[in-house]
Amino acid sequence: MRTLLALGLALLLSGCLSFGGGSGRSREEVERLRQTIVVDALGQIGRPYRYGGNNPDGFDCSGLVQYVFAQSGVKLPRSSREQSEIGKEIDLDDAEPGDLLFYSFTGGRIDHVAVYLGDGQAVHAPASGRQIIVAPVAQKYWMQKFVEARDVLN
Repeated sequence: MRTLLALGLALLLSGCLSFGGGSGRSREEVERLRQTIVVDALGQIGRPYRYGGNNPDGFDCSGLVQYVFAQSGVKLPRSSREQSEIGKEIDLDDAEPGDLLFYSFTGGRIDHVAVYLGDGQAVHAPASGRQIIVAPVAQKYWMQKFVEARDVLN
């Protein structure tokens, strides 16, 4: 246990477990992270939406993202707006599994985030009274609200 704690502390201090963007991770490490994040996000399907939720008892969108990334040792900020400020913006057509998709329901600031799964699908914690879902990225409802895609792992 002490060895694991020491290793975790060493990784944190070296920046490997910090906010994404310019992480210096190897291509292989990023691919493993992407796979793990996708599996963890899919594992939350059907869990309840809960405003302010950040654990399997209930998630809001940014809590879901923060939680699944943390399961892989990647620390992200808590809010969707803060999450949209890290990493690098990418074209939606270039999105890879584990990238983040940002939306605005108000027509202004970012107020929703989802995890891209690949194959045109994303995991969302959509709204009160709903559950965590997989939805097509190209669905008209989501495309009308789409703002940007970001890679927070490279």
